[in-house]
Amino acid sequence: MAQETQRPVGKYTDEDKKTLSKTIEELFIRFTSALKTAQIFEPNNVAFIQQLKPLYFLIQSLLKSLGKAILQFRGNALFFNTIRIKVDFHSYQRFKFLVAEFKEKEIEAIEFEPDLSADDLARFIVIFAKSRERRLKAFEDFEREMEAQGIKNISLEKLHPFDPNLRMTPDEVKRSCKKVFLKSIIHLQEVMEREKKQEKLQFKTTRRLIQTIINLISFDESFMLGMTNIKNYEEYTLNHSINVTILALCFGRRLGLEKNELVELGMSAFFHDIGKLDVPLEVLNKKGKLDDREWEIMQEHPRRGLTKLVLLQDLSYFPIRALSVALEHHVWANHKGYPQSWKKKELNLFSKIAKICDVFDAITTKRIYRDFSFTREQALSMMLEKSGDEYDPLLLKIFANMIGVYPVGTLVALNTGEIGVVVETNPEEALMLRPKIKLVTDKQKEKIDGEIVDLAEKDPETDQFKRTVVNTLDPEKYGIDISDYFLIQAIG
Repeated sequence: MAQETQRPVGKYTDEDKKTLSKTIEELFIRFTSALKTAQIFEPNNVAFIQQLKPLYFLIQSLLKSLGKAILQFRGNALFFNTIRIKVDFHSYQRFKFLVAEFKEKEIEAIEFEPDLSADDLARFIVIFAKSRERRLKAFEDFEREMEAQGIKNISLEKLHPFDPNLRMTPDEVKRSCKKVFLKSIIHLQEVMEREKKQEKLQFKTTRRLIQTIINLISFDESFMLGMTNIKNYEEYTLNHSINVTILALCFGRRLGLEKNELVELGMSAFFHDIGKLDVPLEVLNKKGKLDDREWEIMQEHPRRGLTKLVLLQDLSYFPIRALSVALEHHVWANHKGYPQSWKKKELNLFSKIAKICDVFDAITTKRIYRDFSFTREQALSMMLEKSGDEYDPLLLKIFANMIGVYPVGTLVALNTGEIGVVVETNPEEALMLRPKIKLVTDKQKEKIDGEIVDLAEKDPETDQFKRTVVNTLDPEKYGIDISDYFLIQAIG
């Protein structure tokens, strides 16, 4: 089918839709048949070749007509792109077989890319079918085998353990949040080491981590935001980049970005500071004020980041918009900031998002050259003063609403004499001043491992709120490390 005939599914005629539906159903049948055949016969067997040829033809045909070809398992149903595959009495056994294979291999989606070759497809089907023989149990084992076999133009998305079908408990979700947070820092460290050695970067791994973070955020946004209270100024660039990624993804969800856009946003935030690899440590970690020459060096890191990303060996799994974010995340809304020679009329949306998240995390973190940090409440207040100049005013307003009047991780004093940590903001505008609080001291200011209380809760007899925030507090003055709460909850 010629390129100019490509149309969104919604613009097809009823007859076209029927034809498309039948084609997708046939692909489903051919895919399962090829798998079952490969479990019995070798790749050079006529029976396998006879199954593979029509499957390859169908995939190519759908790629040309739809522009993409993604087979996905979601919510106990199978989809091709966004079209649900119909299952009836005759196809149920095939459906059951394929769902079991997806679950066993921890695969949520298989994407066939435009340059897919018949050889790639054949090798993939064989690995998929014979994974038991090769003892490929985990998703990572399966993907490593694909890489070892040189399979290109087929990518996988992992089925995440917090999928509702797997009935993960809230405590297990918190442990997953901690695990992916720490794993992301380790991965970014590995990325930077590989970049220094000019080795190929593993963007598939990065994309999986971003996809995991996105799903965890959808399951427990407040706790994932809480993880950004974890600060390590000795590994500032690593810790900071992960925090900015989490903040940006939460922000992107509030803006209504699609999942593929969120993945691109997360990748962009993850690599936004990669240019700092070229900043000498004596400049990056200088305790005093930078002199003019040192400040010039620091201001070069966006350009250096752009150069590094442009020269990457493999951009097939890397979003082009990340190039803009690396260059623009220090440019102000009024085009001040740096690089100072900036001439572009409109900044990239992702760059504006990264700018806000970058500054918010930076000023709420202690640095080697600054032995104090601002509270999240103070940080928002300072940023709002520069709305329209340094930050896009509409985006900053949405970000402030997401963070809340009392951001997650804020230490607050209550009218009862108790002190607590904000663990969840209230989404209702009328109750923005009434978040959920983890009590950390009793009324006598003795430290306790208290309960989580909802400040929106009223006394049924008086119809008055049981507790109210009277002030925000500096955790350091009370010897309280906010990150401890989230880490302890994650250990469970």
